[in-house]
Amino acid sequence: MIAIKTHGLKLATAGVLAISALSGLLAPTSASAALVSGDATITIDNTAFSAATSGFIIERFYDESYNTTPASSLNTSIGTSNTNNMSFPVNDNPSNISYAGNRSKQATTMDAGNTAAGQIGLSGAFRMTSSIFGTLQPYDFTLQKFSGVWNLVTHDTSFGATTFLQLTNVSESVNGSGQLLLDGDLIFGGGIGPTTSPSPFFLTWSSFLTNSGATVSPNAVVGHLSLAPPAAVPLPGAVWLFGSAVLGLIGVNRRKVSALSA
Repeated sequence: MIAIKTHGLKLATAGVLAISALSGLLAPTSASAALVSGDATITIDNTAFSAATSGFIIERFYDESYNTTPASSLNTSIGTSNTNNMSFPVNDNPSNISYAGNRSKQATTMDAGNTAAGQIGLSGAFRMTSSIFGTLQPYDFTLQKFSGVWNLVTHDTSFGATTFLQLTNVSESVNGSGQLLLDGDLIFGGGIGPTTSPSPFFLTWSSFLTNSGATVSPNAVVGHLSLAPPAAVPLPGAVWLFGSAVLGLIGVNRRKVSALSA
């Protein structure tokens, strides 16, 4: 009987360990503080963008595979002309990484639970053109919040760090896993119009375009941005099979022990 009880105890312990292991694999990420991660999806409405800037449009989008491409080489022979649902992955580097050709991979230092501090680095670049004013290249972005207003900031050779666009009609939340969700419309903003929020930068894209002779509508919605956390990684089938087999074996052995002790 002592041997049977000992065997039963071992089985019970094994069962607890197996269930604990599976629970650890299935449990969501802890809701503790964590740096922002995921992907920003941006759509630009070029009709609205052109109307708001005296004819500028976003001509090309360059995804993260062009992060190290020199700014001078971001031309029409590469990238894509599609401006719908463009993916700007959140960078996972804690400090800025500099590349040749005046490019950089901006750091992510913002905690999902404290969006008033730090920044969210995004990979991606634009080519912005006008038949009147020529070509400009916004690239190497960050999302930063200034005085409660989200700014899409460029880090390029022409302007350094400055506000490209701002978010309005914003929805911001943190999910049960402590991950940031952000959604809002894009405007030029920059403090020119009576209802736009000021930017902390001396020169913004809005003010630059205005000073260059373009007529900018700072409050016109020209696009949309949505930031979502990484998609959940499906549990490999092998793990399910292993867990099911272990639990099944424990069940069979328990029945045998019960029969012997009866």
